[in-house]
Amino acid sequence: MSAHPATDRASRGLDLLTRFPRLRWLVRRRWFPLALALPLLVLAVLLSAGALVGTPVGSRSGLVVGVWILWWFLLIAVLLPFGARAWCGVCPVPVIGDWVQRRRLTSVADEDPRVAKGAPGKLVGRNRYFGLAWRWPRALSNLWLQNLGFMLLATFSVVLLTSPLASAVAVLGMVLAATGIAWTFRQRTFCRFLCPVGGFLGLYSMSSTLAVRSRDESVCAGCRDKSCLAGSAGGWGCPWLQYPSRLDRNNACGFCLECVKSCPHGNMTVFLRRPFAERHLLGWDEAFKAYLMVALAIAYSVTYLGPWGELKAAANIGEASDWRAFGLYATGLWALALGVVPGAFVAAAWSGRRLARARVGLRDAALASASALVPFGLLVWIAFSVPLILANGSYVLSAMSDPFGWGWDLFGGADVPWSPLRPHWTPWLQAGFVLVGQGAGLRSGWLTLRDLVGDRRGAAIAFAPSALLVTVIAHLLLLLYAG
Repeated sequence: MSAHPATDRASRGLDLLTRFPRLRWLVRRRWFPLALALPLLVLAVLLSAGALVGTPVGSRSGLVVGVWILWWFLLIAVLLPFGARAWCGVCPVPVIGDWVQRRRLTSVADEDPRVAKGAPGKLVGRNRYFGLAWRWPRALSNLWLQNLGFMLLATFSVVLLTSPLASAVAVLGMVLAATGIAWTFRQRTFCRFLCPVGGFLGLYSMSSTLAVRSRDESVCAGCRDKSCLAGSAGGWGCPWLQYPSRLDRNNACGFCLECVKSCPHGNMTVFLRRPFAERHLLGWDEAFKAYLMVALAIAYSVTYLGPWGELKAAANIGEASDWRAFGLYATGLWALALGVVPGAFVAAAWSGRRLARARVGLRDAALASASALVPFGLLVWIAFSVPLILANGSYVLSAMSDPFGWGWDLFGGADVPWSPLRPHWTPWLQAGFVLVGQGAGLRSGWLTLRDLVGDRRGAAIAFAPSALLVTVIAHLLLLLYAG
């Protein structure tokens, strides 16, 4: 739990479930959000099957275009900024694993622990689960494995973008892994600690305008049932291994909305708040996630959007088969993400701390400075994603009309020729997102250091080297995007 809950309490904003009774009715239904996750699971399986037996051309594959162009853009540019981890609530990857654990789709296995002895399965709180229901090791209860998984996906990103087979293996592999982990470990362990996408979703959801929180802390303090944690007849105990009534950050809230259903007092709700409301990072694992996401945004921008074709060819081991060039590319990518960028920001935090003569530890100073990379990184990734959808958006209709490349025309767009959408907008939009991200990042970093150092002037001096580094990166990206 954050050490700065007052920051979040002051920015809770508008209670959406009170303001909109129909929305409250919807989120309290047992079939929501499963009613969205199940069709997405069917779609993922069908598109993956099509990728295995259909066209080998990435731009004609429904899976490649649907995931790496349409889904990615909607996730990074719409769902994360405005819906926090809402994608996690409807994600198809853990659906089968949830059924393996619960042996039911919508109903709740709620039992009194005092009278439920001898029944099959295992009680976790008041809910009965099947499988081994082991606890995840405390030493691995962080983002390090997710950081590693995301780096592996990032290393082979060009292959995933061009090979339907590779994309199908990645998607189906995640479903199988999530199901196996669900049988072995309790609740959403895979989503919380292993999903390679989950790490950056948690990090950037801090900037989102939505948050699940309790309405009245005094109600939670007086509640003896703790149903949001232990479960009730209305809902499962938090699948994300959180204590929902004490939430003050979005990072590990998967927006499953079980706490809204399970709370007997109706005290859990969804708030609409100002953007960039959360700032504080809690450990090196979160800071390194922020570092590597910015590093990968730089590397991807150079590789995909830059004029250096040989660099993209080196990254595409699936077609070029030049392992020496790919090895150099991968080594450079890992060095940038895990060495150069983190080293530069830690050195900047150390320098700022010395300049300001602040009596704070290097770890605290580095985490505070890294908070600037949360809004900055999110907006830079949106800027990077703009040309993906504007340049390749016309592929979406054609690929979805003929997802297997078998000559179908499901939606009447199979023969739509490739045509970039408003290409002259691209540099302006990219520049705007980078500048907004820079401004939001600088503000976040300075405010976080002000909380840490205790005075405005000292915080400004302590943050100056990190602010300069953010500004240099923003300027280099502007040169690349807008010339």
